[in-house]
Amino acid sequence: MFAGGQQRTTPRAQTNAPATQATQAKPSSTPIATQAQTGGATTGSKETKGTWQLKISKGQPQLFSLKADHAPAKEIAAELKRRLNVPVLLSPVMEKARITLEFTGTPLEGALRMIAPQPYVDYEITGDGAAPKLVAIYLYALNEPPPAESAVVTGSSQALLIEGNTEDGIDGSSDKEAQDKTLSVKIERNQVTLHAHRQPLSVVLGELANKVDIPFEMPYDSPELVDVDLSNATMEQVVHALSPNVHLYQRTDLQTFETRPLRIVLAPPTNTQQTTKM
Repeated sequence: MFAGGQQRTTPRAQTNAPATQATQAKPSSTPIATQAQTGGATTGSKETKGTWQLKISKGQPQLFSLKADHAPAKEIAAELKRRLNVPVLLSPVMEKARITLEFTGTPLEGALRMIAPQPYVDYEITGDGAAPKLVAIYLYALNEPPPAESAVVTGSSQALLIEGNTEDGIDGSSDKEAQDKTLSVKIERNQVTLHAHRQPLSVVLGELANKVDIPFEMPYDSPELVDVDLSNATMEQVVHALSPNVHLYQRTDLQTFETRPLRIVLAPPTNTQQTTKM
């Protein structure tokens, strides 16, 4: 294959006569030019020896196959960025790293774990039940500071919500009315317990974001009301239970498989009809 041919060429160039070296120089330049087009120009004679070939299946789930021989990690990252159409960021160590490995038919997260010692991925989760959307990839080495939470996922605004005591009656409302308008959010060991009755969706999301300590962005005034009871739920389950207009951005550490929420966004709905989540 592509990488194997490069390995056979190098020892011949070292052992044969100068005339033979001249004939070897022309074919060995071909893969170098191909890599430069894929991942950027390289400098120095040592930078031109690595070879690699990346294949990505067309069906779902996508499967990845890579054959690399002393290949610059930044070139493989550039190809992943081009093929997946998402940012692929490298740490300072991985910018200079070279990779020698081979695997076939591997899902994305497994492939990233073989390419980099410490990879991360950002996903977007929506309340409509669609599959998580890949937002960004980070290829890092061990013992490096993790990427900033806002490295890719950023927002232009953040909703500011002023809340009163939702368990007290207002303007002489009865105890029953006050009970129907309660809101309680608890976070323990990354599990969410949420109790909300006839609460504005924006208020529920604001309280949830406050408890998790992440930004909450609300680019429009939502009329949605929610009525939910959840115990020991994941953030994904909470999003699915609230509204199809909720977008949760989160990061997964592919070494520990721990997930950290990054941002909640309440996006405008596809239709403007007010809904109550029961």
